[in-house]
Amino acid sequence: MKKDFIVNVNLKTQGVTERGFGTILILDHEKEAPYTLYSNIGELEGYSPESKAYKIASRIFGQNPAPQQVAIAGTVAAEPTELVAFLNNVIETDSDWFFLVCTDNSNDAVKALSNWIDTQEKMYFVTSQDLELVEELESGQTVFMYHDDEEAYVAEGLASYLATAPVGGVTAKFKTISGVQAANITATELNRLHENGGFSYVRKMGVLQTTEGLTTDGSYIDLTMGSFFIKFRIEEEVMLMAVNNEKIPYSNTGIAMLVGAVDSVLKRATNQGIILEEDGKGVYTIEYIAREDMPKNKIANREYDGIRATATIAGAIHTGTITVDLVL
Repeated sequence: MKKDFIVNVNLKTQGVTERGFGTILILDHEKEAPYTLYSNIGELEGYSPESKAYKIASRIFGQNPAPQQVAIAGTVAAEPTELVAFLNNVIETDSDWFFLVCTDNSNDAVKALSNWIDTQEKMYFVTSQDLELVEELESGQTVFMYHDDEEAYVAEGLASYLATAPVGGVTAKFKTISGVQAANITATELNRLHENGGFSYVRKMGVLQTTEGLTTDGSYIDLTMGSFFIKFRIEEEVMLMAVNNEKIPYSNTGIAMLVGAVDSVLKRATNQGIILEEDGKGVYTIEYIAREDMPKNKIANREYDGIRATATIAGAIHTGTITVDLVL
C-alpha cells in the first residue's frame, strides 16, 4: 500500500575525533620500526627483553591500571637531530598520542627532545641519571625525574599512571610506580632538584612515592595537562558544531552557540577537578561581544574572536602545616 505521508530522516551527527591523552609513544633509537600500537607486553615479539624499548614498555604495562595501548616507532639514530627529524615524520601521519618517552636518555637527546616537545601539543617524560641536567631545561611540557638506576624508568611509569587517570584531575606527587625502588638521593640534592623543576622517587613513612609533580619550568603537571584538555575539547566542540550544522550564523544566536560550547567544556573541566568548584558550580566566567559590537571587517571576513573565559584552577595541596594545641 502506498504511503500517504513519507518521512525522510537524515542523521546529521557526523563525529569529530576526540584527541586523547591515553597513548604513550616510545621513541626507539636502537631499532627501525614503523609506528605500531601494542595492547600488551606479549605483543612485542620483535623486541628482545633486553632491549630498552621492551623494558620501558614493561614499566608502562606493569602499572595498574595500565594504558590500553602503547605506540612504538623507531629509527637507528646516532644524533639527536636524527631523532627529531624522525619524530617530525611520525607526526605527519600518526599524531594521536600525547606522552613521549625515549630509549635514548642521554643528555644531548634529552635537551633536543625537550626543545622539540615545546613546539607540539604533547608532553615528554624522561628519567635521567644526571642531577645537573635539569638546570639546562626550561620547558612547561618536559617532565624530568632523577633516578640512579638507569633501568628504573620511573618517569615513564608515571606517564603510564597519568595516561589512565582523569586528565588534569590528579596531582603527579605522592604516586607509587610499580616495579621501581627508591632512588639514592640526599635531601640536599632533592631540594636542589625541586628548585630546578625536577623531582625523584623516595620512600616516605614507609611508602614509595614521587617527590613532586613539576615540569622543568616549575609548572605543575596537572595544570599543564588540564590546560591542554580545555584547549583540545573546546576546539573539538566548536568543530563538531560546524560539521553538524548548516552553518554557525554570524548572529547573536550563533555567538550563543559558541559560548555554549565553551561553557560545556568548562563544566567538564570542573567535574574533572581542573577548575575549582564551589557550591556545586565551577568558578569561571565567560564574557562575549555581541554581533552589533564587532568590527565590520571581522564580520566581513567571518572572523569572531569575542569570547574570553576566566576560570579559577582547583590546584592541589602538596604541603601544609597543622597546629594542635594541647591544654589542661
